[in-house]
Amino acid sequence: MSNSREKCLVLGGGGFIGSHLSDELISNGYDVVVFDKLNFSKKNIVHIKNNLSVLEGDFNNDVDIVKSLKGVDYVFHLVSSTLPASSNKNPIYDVETNLISSLMLLNESINNKVKKIIFISSGGTVYGFPKKIPIKEDHPRQPICSYGIIKKAIEDYLYMYNRLHGLDYTVFRISNPYGERQNPLSIQGAIPVFLRKIAKDEQVEIWGDGSITRDYIYIKDVVKVLVSALKISSENKIFNLGSGVGRSLNELIEVMKKVTGKDIKPKYEEARGLDVPVNVLDISLIKSVQKWEPTTDIETGITITYKYICENY
Repeated sequence: MSNSREKCLVLGGGGFIGSHLSDELISNGYDVVVFDKLNFSKKNIVHIKNNLSVLEGDFNNDVDIVKSLKGVDYVFHLVSSTLPASSNKNPIYDVETNLISSLMLLNESINNKVKKIIFISSGGTVYGFPKKIPIKEDHPRQPICSYGIIKKAIEDYLYMYNRLHGLDYTVFRISNPYGERQNPLSIQGAIPVFLRKIAKDEQVEIWGDGSITRDYIYIKDVVKVLVSALKISSENKIFNLGSGVGRSLNELIEVMKKVTGKDIKPKYEEARGLDVPVNVLDISLIKSVQKWEPTTDIETGITITYKYICENY
């Protein structure tokens, strides 16, 4: 157990990853402050509302950032106002709402003597079209969407602030996390989107021929790594975090048929230009540094997620 007086700020703590992270931090004895936008939905954290503090504010407002950092030891930066698929429509907005506010956060973290920032980057978008599979951390970063460019820039600023000001940090490039509380009505996240349609006997649509391959990791495996990173100091600052296994959309459908017992016949739509054909992360570095293995296989994870969607949607 950690010292219970250590306080963690989870920026974006009301969301899918943030709420699971808050669960894990609380169970490890940390004080947790969840920061999220004004009037955000509390449904993801209602079960732990008595065990944490909630701050509502605007991540683009310096005053709110300063307020959120009061007495905080560790910061988890999970905030993004854009999604990969739509970020290119307005790159200027992306810079204004994600990059500039992240720089304000770094400045204030130095002023408040924050011990470490854990930044959630993107294992999909920062690499762009992979030259080699599985993708190692030192693979060139050539994002083809604004979302990935911003994540890349924040990684680089963290490096700069560490060199110039000694601000400690760890970056996790997460593959495709899935599980309970992920929004199945979003345009992102094949697993929850498909499962909701299957639960309602609606048509599942796939962009392309179903060969697009991704690395899917169950959310509770993810947050264990994020929390243990607080206490692990390593010269490595950037880690891929995924299952290390690639699965095509067609393979996902096969698993879903097995889990749901339904005969799913997807409708194949024209492929999208922004979809990289294959993205699978090499996770050997995080395995060796944290002595960690993902423990939830895809069938178990999808079973849990399907049950959650059937009960909540």
